Amino acid sequence: MPFGYDSAAMLSRAQEARVRAILWSGPPGTIRTYCFEHLAIAAKIPPGHMSDLAVFVRTLHERGDCQRRFGGFCDADRHETKQTLVGRPPTRPVAQGLT
Repeated sequence: MPFGYDSAAMLSRAQEARVRAILWSGPPGTIRTYCFEHLAIAAKIPPGHMSDLAVFVRTLHERGDCQRRFGGFCDADRHETKQTLVGRPPTRPVAQGLT
């Protein structure tokens, strides 16, 4: 593989779609936050792909498609953490090209 790139190490489109659906779900005006562990469990991402999940979340954050913060409560089981929490942005992005 050129440049040491392993395409199998990326999240699948289905996994990415599940992450987006989880982050963007919920009633309007309510932002649910997830630690990476619980987000991975909810999106059915195997433990070996946690770094891929982190890269995908970073990409979403850079595009404004999710929020990140350090520390707080994970809504999956209401545990407090000092780790990164991820949630949807205040306004849900509109998917372009979809009707």
